[in-house]
Amino acid sequence: MAQRSTLPRLRHNTREDLMPDDLPDLPEPAPFSVLLADAQPLMRLGVAALVDAQADMHVVAQAASLDALQALLARHRPDLVCLDIALLDPQPAERLAALRHGQHACRVVVLTQRAGEEDIYRAVCAGADAYLFKDSPAEELLQGLRTVHAGGRYMPPAVAARLAARLHGGVLSQREMQVLEQVAAGHSNKRIGLAFGISDGTVKSHTKRIFHKLGATSRTGAVAIAVQRGLIAL
Repeated sequence: MAQRSTLPRLRHNTREDLMPDDLPDLPEPAPFSVLLADAQPLMRLGVAALVDAQADMHVVAQAASLDALQALLARHRPDLVCLDIALLDPQPAERLAALRHGQHACRVVVLTQRAGEEDIYRAVCAGADAYLFKDSPAEELLQGLRTVHAGGRYMPPAVAARLAARLHGGVLSQREMQVLEQVAAGHSNKRIGLAFGISDGTVKSHTKRIFHKLGATSRTGAVAIAVQRGLIAL
């Protein structure tokens, strides 16, 4: 007669064995900190309310000026800054680059009314991690903040389209920009020539190249396109 095996039976672990009810819950990750910088009090109030309503982010401070922004950056060391680039005038690109790569470097989300192609291009080149318009939906802003905090970059479709247009469009030379600014001021070719020490014919050549690069057919049209693209301000 065969002997019965004395080996113990293997027991399969159940979900209850592996995950008992008395195990402590893992702590939730701490919300990331946002420093708001905007000269408009109501804008700061609205964005702060939106951010603070989220479980994964909070506003650590608010700044209404560049000086306040720099002081609060040093004091709070936020995970990222959400700012209106107009606060950095008259050198927005240079100051944005300093925020992004300076002593108290942090990631930057631009939230602004400036929708010109050149404004967007210069901000991105200076290191902006996201660029959004102030009339963007709330969900877009929140997505931008989360994407940047996670290490990514965020450009909504409207911004990406304008950036692409700038990258594929004609780029004006320094002299052409100077002539364009004179044209926008309503100066004649003769006056422009005298201002830069060049002939009327050279001014006309610059003007023709400006028209071609901007896709314009007149001085008025060139100025209008340049303003729309953010090349000049009137």
